[in-house]
Amino acid sequence: MRKAIVLSALSALFFLQSNATPTAPGNNISNEALNKVQTEYNVRIQLVDIYGAPVTGGTGLRGYWAKNVATGVYYYPGGQENEDKFENLPAGTYTFGAYPGNWEGAVSSTVTLSSGDVGPDGYIVVTLTYWVE
Repeated sequence: MRKAIVLSALSALFFLQSNATPTAPGNNISNEALNKVQTEYNVRIQLVDIYGAPVTGGTGLRGYWAKNVATGVYYYPGGQENEDKFENLPAGTYTFGAYPGNWEGAVSSTVTLSSGDVGPDGYIVVTLTYWVE
């Protein structure tokens, strides 16, 4: 009888220990940091002409936008009109585009953000084709 009680108590203790959540602050911080790295991305827009050459100099485009395909939520880069960098976009598939100027625009592009596409500078480069009438 004593043996059964001791074994029951030990198995209950083992069950509680194996299902307990970590309480050490270091464990929670590292897990949060790991999840943040895996679920948020920085994106930079690159403009190319119809031949694939980078567009240099100024354009008449009035800014860029990103739309999350799944949620329909729009994201905008920093506060400046010519800003081409999106910071901390949640993981997902986005359509990136530009607000057209008077006689110019850019073809939008749909991209799924992936950690494999992050460059050495920490940004995923999304290429939009620039056109002028």
